[in-house]
Amino acid sequence: MTGRRPLWTVLVLLLLAAAGQWAASQIPFALFCLASVAALVALSGWPRRVLGVVLIGTSAVAAPGWHAFAIASGVCLLVSGVILAWLGHRMPRFGMGGQQAPAPDPERDMWSALERGEDPTESRGHTNE
Repeated sequence: MTGRRPLWTVLVLLLLAAAGQWAASQIPFALFCLASVAALVALSGWPRRVLGVVLIGTSAVAAPGWHAFAIASGVCLLVSGVILAWLGHRMPRFGMGGQQAPAPDPERDMWSALERGEDPTESRGHTNE
């Protein structure tokens, strides 16, 4: 499992766990699952692995009363925790992949120089003489 697939798998499992806890009327665990989604998006590297260990530990207590939805969401928490503990440090961050600085635009630079009251041809080493 490499690339973005484990990241999306963990995200979906955490959302399913939140839905299962909500259906089992375990609102605090449902909110914990949603907070884990936010942490998954915000963290990277070894803190994600720590989140995985926390999810593994929480999965053991996430099924009080042996309600079917709670058990299913506990399994989702366990699997997502194992994936995060195993591969969390190698997963990419959300939203950081395509961000790049804009390419320099010579025409815009010339207009900006004119707006500042400068001669854009002099800054390029050219003269009008």
